[in-house]
Amino acid sequence: MKKGIKPFTLFLFAFIVIYLVIGTKVFLLNSNHDDKRYNKDQGLKPKWTGVITLWEIPYVETGASSSANWLNTRVEKFERENPGVFIEVRRLTPQRAQMYFTGHADKDILPDIISIPIYEDFVPSSLYEDLSPYFQVEELNRILPLAQRSVIKDNTMKGVPIMMGTYALFLNKDMLQENDITIEGTEIDFATLDRIVKKLSYVKKENKNEIQYYGFGSYNSTYSKPIISMIYNQSGKIQDDNGYRYIYSWINDPNLVPETIGNLDSSRAVRLFADEARIGVFLGNTRTLYKVREAQAQGKGFDLGIYCLPMEGKDGLFQDQIVSYGLIKKDDDIKKYYCIAFLKSLLSDEAQRELNKIGMFPIINGIGSIYEDDPEMHMLEQNLAKFIYSPHEKFWQIYKYEIMDILEPKSQGDSDISD
Repeated sequence: MKKGIKPFTLFLFAFIVIYLVIGTKVFLLNSNHDDKRYNKDQGLKPKWTGVITLWEIPYVETGASSSANWLNTRVEKFERENPGVFIEVRRLTPQRAQMYFTGHADKDILPDIISIPIYEDFVPSSLYEDLSPYFQVEELNRILPLAQRSVIKDNTMKGVPIMMGTYALFLNKDMLQENDITIEGTEIDFATLDRIVKKLSYVKKENKNEIQYYGFGSYNSTYSKPIISMIYNQSGKIQDDNGYRYIYSWINDPNLVPETIGNLDSSRAVRLFADEARIGVFLGNTRTLYKVREAQAQGKGFDLGIYCLPMEGKDGLFQDQIVSYGLIKKDDDIKKYYCIAFLKSLLSDEAQRELNKIGMFPIINGIGSIYEDDPEMHMLEQNLAKFIYSPHEKFWQIYKYEIMDILEPKSQGDSDISD
């Protein structure tokens, strides 16, 4: 006779089966939860693979070529250190990028990381991730105060500054020599500049053509306004600034500057100076230096002199050459972690030192000079500390239209600046 299974044995068997099923499920759920958790104290990385999209928009010109080589190097390094994580860099013009934010922006087609302009931004502030909880005080203190102000407002950090450029005065020394002009010392003041600008403005006959040469030149674009760096002053009425008074007089004196200077883009302005040699004193960014060097390497060009901007009557200079990246809000916390990790990697000592490959300057303190073997760039690097104002100052926000009005030539009846 076949014996039956005892009730206790049946109960024990059922209990073991249920325990194994439920216990395994709970274990897997807990394991999955642990994978998604980032332990700040232990520095553990959550496991994730996927693609991070970065929209690179050239708001700031780099000295040598573009930022592509530097950025690609940083991307490749990050991808090696994080297998399965890929960063797709897409380069767009500001106009093209703005199209995606017109009307109701579709988050599914927006990037994870995007360049931030230092002037007006078409990306709604509500779309940026506040990065302040992810940066410790020590990390923020490494970033130059000028750069911090471009992305931090009301304790909210909408982006990470990555690099900066600068402005300087570039002189065609061949034109100076042809006109018997000498400059004493390594600094230049407004009175000397005024003398040079007026003497280097003339018409020269070449064959049957008359070519206009200008004493002073610069440019003005949506995202780069070098002339403001020479006239900006927060100490009082802007028209009382020495730089303002001199540049005002040059712009309103026929033939001293290109008549389209208020709308001249940097490419055309640099060609007038570096390629056509028709400007004696040029106010521009470090791209100017590299363009002249490029011409010299081809057996063209001219002897170049570089001077820092005059500080007469100023406590600091204006700077809008700051490159920053912001993080668009996403629902995936693990992906957000990797995006922030990549942004932080761009602030590493190694990454910042390698900015010398593209003619830009570090945004962080404490790594010393990166241009010790380049006297001209080293001089500009040492002068960066004088740039303490940016388009995020309240003074600029209040008076920007009055300041920019300098680029509009006035008739004699309209003049409100005395000589």
